[in-house]
Amino acid sequence: MKIQFKYMAALMAAASLFVSCSNDDDSSKVVEGTVGDAELFFDNGVAGDALVLGTTYTNSNGEALTINRLSYIVSNFVFIKEDGTEFTYPKEDSYFVISQETGMFTVHLEDVPAGDYKKVRFGIGVDEEQYLQGETAQQSFWDLAAANNLTWTWSTGYKFINFEGTFTSASSTEEKPFQVHQGSNTATDNYREVTLNLPTTARVRENEQPSIHIKTDSNVLLDGDTKILLQNNLNGAGTGAAIMGGQNLIDIAGNSLKMFAVDHVHNGEGTHHED
Repeated sequence: MKIQFKYMAALMAAASLFVSCSNDDDSSKVVEGTVGDAELFFDNGVAGDALVLGTTYTNSNGEALTINRLSYIVSNFVFIKEDGTEFTYPKEDSYFVISQETGMFTVHLEDVPAGDYKKVRFGIGVDEEQYLQGETAQQSFWDLAAANNLTWTWSTGYKFINFEGTFTSASSTEEKPFQVHQGSNTATDNYREVTLNLPTTARVRENEQPSIHIKTDSNVLLDGDTKILLQNNLNGAGTGAAIMGGQNLIDIAGNSLKMFAVDHVHNGEGTHHED
């Protein structure tokens, strides 16, 4: 009787395991025609350290930057499956502000087709096609960008990146203000797009929301593949550095392509952006 009881118990345990596995498999299946949400959380940093406004960081240029502002625009999100199939998020809803100053770190996207996604692509700034639609067509986002110090006048457009603070250099310990305002102008289109591989598949389901945790390295803006010294960009009076045009903006646009990297992906209900 004991042997029979153990045999029956083993059968029941196996059956329970089979049902459990079957349920897991069912819950992970892609149901065609359904949609879900996805979230991207931007975790701003400086050369591997967390970004804390008012803190001083020294770069390889020998300049010590005390960062007081980092804001930027991300846009035109595209999710890419392993076979290369792409889902492009509706353009009219695909412009977002990330701001260390005002605590805006999360992009929440709704009605993404259910699927398993291996890459994500997005823009840094506002593309020319969108800008040329005019102010009325994008008034709501223009107002949001303006409230976060990411606009010039309408005729000169958006600041894609606003990076500000004070600095000292290897040649001068006098603290001076700096401003890096990256954007397009009449001479150059500085909008760029970056594609990031996901270390874990992002599973979008009706009841399962992936949260993609992106590390942002603001150090590369001036200390990336192209080195840009603030000391070499002082104004005529030598009282501060302002980078708002010319070749520097083209170089910063190039550097910004290495500003983002995916740290990890959470799959599950709700959001997990706290870590």
